[in-house]
Amino acid sequence: MAKDNDKEYLQSEETCLIDENDTTEKQKLKRKYTTASKCRRTVVFVSCIVQIIICSGVGYGLSVMYAELVIVFNAKRAEAAVIQSLFMGLSGVSGIIFTGMIHKFGPGACIMFGGLVGCIGMFVCAFARGLILIILCTGIVAGTAFGLCYLAAFVTVGWMFKNSASFFLICLMAGISIGQFILPLLFESFISQYSWSGAFILVSAVSLNCIPGGLTIHYSDKFFINTKEMSGTKSNANCDVNFLKDIVMWIILVNCLLISMTVNVEAWFIVDHMVTRGFTRESGSVLVSTMGIGSLMGRVSGALLRLYCKCPTFYHWVYLCVIIGGLHAVIINLNNFWALVAACIAYGITFATTGSQIPAIMFESVGLERYPQAMGMANLLCGVGELIGPFLGGYIYDIFGVYDTAFYAASAISAYISLATLFAAVLVRRRNLRETRTKVDTKVKYKTIK
Repeated sequence: MAKDNDKEYLQSEETCLIDENDTTEKQKLKRKYTTASKCRRTVVFVSCIVQIIICSGVGYGLSVMYAELVIVFNAKRAEAAVIQSLFMGLSGVSGIIFTGMIHKFGPGACIMFGGLVGCIGMFVCAFARGLILIILCTGIVAGTAFGLCYLAAFVTVGWMFKNSASFFLICLMAGISIGQFILPLLFESFISQYSWSGAFILVSAVSLNCIPGGLTIHYSDKFFINTKEMSGTKSNANCDVNFLKDIVMWIILVNCLLISMTVNVEAWFIVDHMVTRGFTRESGSVLVSTMGIGSLMGRVSGALLRLYCKCPTFYHWVYLCVIIGGLHAVIINLNNFWALVAACIAYGITFATTGSQIPAIMFESVGLERYPQAMGMANLLCGVGELIGPFLGGYIYDIFGVYDTAFYAASAISAYISLATLFAAVLVRRRNLRETRTKVDTKVKYKTIK
């Protein structure tokens, strides 16, 4: 019976071992941490998905609020679009600032702090009497806070699922699609029943769900494999950017910037576009959520591509960006609601398949040790793109009175991204052939000498 108890103890998630080198009376106990149980890994992964759902979903939901605030405050569209620009931009840009904080305090504690600050920022907006306070509290405060939660979720998955991180990082991106499907409908429902101010209060309550997830992650941090454990030295999370010496990495990062500036043009402006075409705001909200349904299907497609296709992940951008560019041009010319629904589903599938591959691309490019820095850099450029994109779209509408120019510009940029990725693929192929030849020559020389 004692043997069974010992066996059960040894198979638990953590086991205490006595340091054999310590012979003093005050022996130090060191813990040998094994891989977390399936149940714990599942709970942690679900907690990370919740962060992505809330952080990204609020950004997409602001497209509904954007159309409402233009009417309520009689504001220019460029001014109202600043709220979306700052929120979505800072939620990505702020990540590069907080990588050191995540290393120091752990992702769980950072998520709890970010969720609380984001909730307060959204709540204060309910008492605004103009756009300035909403821009400050939602765009800057909440955007920055949710950016901390967003990056911490990706870092958590990278540290918890080391052996299959690329696959789980793509699966994590499904949270963006779920958030895009749920939050715009919640915004629409809240605005219809409680006005825009009540909607801010209720959305701030929804954002509090970040805190339980952060608590779960915090008490699971002993199962993480991070850079400190791998190197045995103190990690300088903010300064190690040696991966920027690679021209292929620069192409990938610039593509991240451009695609984030343009790929969400439908999600940002489809609600207001529908209103200007004579449809209701509710129909535009349905289209945003429809993109979320297609987006979820796209996340699954991205995971399957990564699972079954052995080529480098970024190769898929060559053809996916061509399809995205074509859909931009098609959607702006459709006037039938059901045709728009079908086009939005197709668009959601394509852009989600493309976007879901960014974390895996960064992980494959730099490895586990420098992944937080690389993902922070990718989020930085994606955030800059999302910071610029909505403002430019609103500004273009103020000049031309239509969104057509913004959609066509997005189509042209998508074509450029496809060509740039093709060029990077050629560089990678030549590099691989050169490395293979070097290895063969080295083996031949070794055999000759021997």
